[in-house]
Amino acid sequence: MRLENGSEVVAHYGSEEAEYQALVDAVGIAVRNWPDLLRVRGEDRKTFLNGKVTCEIEGIEPGGGAYGFFLDAKGHIQADTVIRVLEDAVWLELPAGRGHRIAEHLSRFIVIDRVEVEPMTDLEPLTLVGPRVEDLLESFSGVAPPPERPWQVGWLAADHGNRVLVSADGRWGVPSFTFWPSACDAEELLRALLEAGRDHDARLVGYRALDRLRIEAAIPWFGADFGEANLPQETGQGEAVSFTKGCYLGQEVVARLHYRGQVQKVLCGVTIEAEGVPSPGTSIVFEGRKAGMLTSAARSPRMRTIAGIAMLHRKAADLGARLELEGVGRARVSKTPLREEV
Repeated sequence: MRLENGSEVVAHYGSEEAEYQALVDAVGIAVRNWPDLLRVRGEDRKTFLNGKVTCEIEGIEPGGGAYGFFLDAKGHIQADTVIRVLEDAVWLELPAGRGHRIAEHLSRFIVIDRVEVEPMTDLEPLTLVGPRVEDLLESFSGVAPPPERPWQVGWLAADHGNRVLVSADGRWGVPSFTFWPSACDAEELLRALLEAGRDHDARLVGYRALDRLRIEAAIPWFGADFGEANLPQETGQGEAVSFTKGCYLGQEVVARLHYRGQVQKVLCGVTIEAEGVPSPGTSIVFEGRKAGMLTSAARSPRMRTIAGIAMLHRKAADLGARLELEGVGRARVSKTPLREEV
């Protein structure tokens, strides 16, 4: 299938339902070729980036990481990013199609900073997702434990002989780790992971099953649930913003909202009663007035309903609020805010 930005991804490997079940009960292995990746080098890399993202990275030691936003001067989100700090560089994982835009965004601010920003096209991330991931990793490599906390990075010595960089992930709702082999080594590593995963019911999974899993967990994605028109507070992703760090681009707007007021709309998780899965963009009505729109939806067998994410006016965002999906069906607010208040 083709994403909105033009990127081609594997939708499924024959059975979306079987792949979804592997993610829920066992292990799904995804060849995740859709994120854009940037590498930031140079002596000033952490100080420079700390002034451009909403999360705190200045004090992160090699092997650590964080989740945050890049903003413009008016506080609008340009991209969300997972930041991984290595010994000689900082890696930025970005939404599909945003790499060039963020590289240009950063380059505009490089004046005397000793910083270089470059795309990483030589990696093929392999992501393991599911409740039995740690069991698979233990059988795959008993030499060194994988990273423990989200966004941590470490080297794993695998049974097939080579060390490979692995990171803990935190945006799937279940345990997840990503291997970062070079593109030329990815096929061999994938075969080794599938072989080690036989006893753990592991299987290849495509984009659609992963998308369904994250919707169930009410984890919003840039480009689907929020974008350049949104402010950090509207996403509910509190972990992405630090209010104790120094200045960063867009901070004034974010701080003013935090300390003096609140946004008028926010992302919420919803459960839906409808004949079929409603399309993103479906209008939502609360107490007779338009109150927002559906941004993502997927049928959830384990929840026995249709799960969704919606951008709602504050007045319609209370837990348990009853909503109407215009011309489609009904919904109820099931998670609000999605994580914690920003």
